[in-house]
Amino acid sequence: MQIKINKIFDYAAIASCSILFSLAILTFCDVFGRRFLNSPVAGTIEIVEFGIALVAFFAMPRAFFLNAHVSADFIKNVSITKLQTFITTLRFVLMLTIMSFVAYGTTKEAFAFFKNNRVTIDLELSFYPFYFASAIAMWLSVLAIILWFLKAVSERNNQ
Repeated sequence: MQIKINKIFDYAAIASCSILFSLAILTFCDVFGRRFLNSPVAGTIEIVEFGIALVAFFAMPRAFFLNAHVSADFIKNVSITKLQTFITTLRFVLMLTIMSFVAYGTTKEAFAFFKNNRVTIDLELSFYPFYFASAIAMWLSVLAIILWFLKAVSERNNQ
């Protein structure tokens, strides 16, 4: 089961990379068209704004699961076992609380946008698909935080 969950986080990171690569191509086409053809790609700013958010949110679950965030080494390398356990538990509670609130708020906002059918200005894209995709990625982050904590606790118990 752990391997399947790892794959889900890996696929989310691959989606993040694919979106980022697509945004780079879109930006190149927009700049090239603006400079040499005097015709920029319509809606580039809107797509890039949504895309960058999706890149960040789809990359987060893998970072949470692998504990690959930027951290201060002096906190991680504390040799007192009880202090390490306290720090790990505190990190878990803080990360879980914050990401749960963010995921809940984004999900709630996605349903609100779904009901009122708001669209972007240039391309008239609906907001709700982007919000639902972000909400799914954030709920994956919540799951990744829980699995990271369970893995950290089991590793600490094995030691």
